[in-house]
Amino acid sequence: MPWGSGMPWGSEMIEQQPLTDAQSRVLDFVAGQIRATGRSPSLREIQAELKYGSPHTARFHVNNLIEAGYLCRQDGHRGLQLVEPAGILLAGTVAAGPPIEAIEERDERIDLGDFSNENHFALRVRGDSMIEEAIADGDLVIVRKQATCSDGDLVVARIGEEATLKRFYREAKKRRIRLQPANSEMEPIFCRAEDVVIEGMVVGVVRLMGNK
Repeated sequence: MPWGSGMPWGSEMIEQQPLTDAQSRVLDFVAGQIRATGRSPSLREIQAELKYGSPHTARFHVNNLIEAGYLCRQDGHRGLQLVEPAGILLAGTVAAGPPIEAIEERDERIDLGDFSNENHFALRVRGDSMIEEAIADGDLVIVRKQATCSDGDLVVARIGEEATLKRFYREAKKRRIRLQPANSEMEPIFCRAEDVVIEGMVVGVVRLMGNK
């Protein structure tokens, strides 16, 4: 679906359960062993590494990690596998108005299927500077990670420690960048080219059901 259409998409928010300190230590060890050796540690190796008195303690934490969605089990005593979280990262909030503090990482994801987490992230829109392109307060924008853009692209631009959602234009004669809102009641933002960092280009808009 092209960005700016404002049509609702069906979507599902995905969030893995938070871990205890003990579960985090077990997961870190299992993940490290899988990535280093290509196979998962046995329960007795987990017991030895974390100095548990019994393999039953290791089994308890492994079972909880499976239930929480971080591990899955295949056949064999070394059958543990990492579960990669589905969807793209909902990285935080971006201003559709005056710039606000730049992207804040969060452990929340949205499953859209058509976008890879490696090359994309999502941001929740705050403000109404893009309402004439049907991007409303509370919508999610899907951003393709890239550091360059062309005139007219809809981008997430960072100015210092603040970020904003605007259309990007170069004004070569005036040696400045214009970040243009899509709201006739708002003024564009002007800044020097060296002060603007492009975080990515908007490639999709999601309106969750019930969002106004």
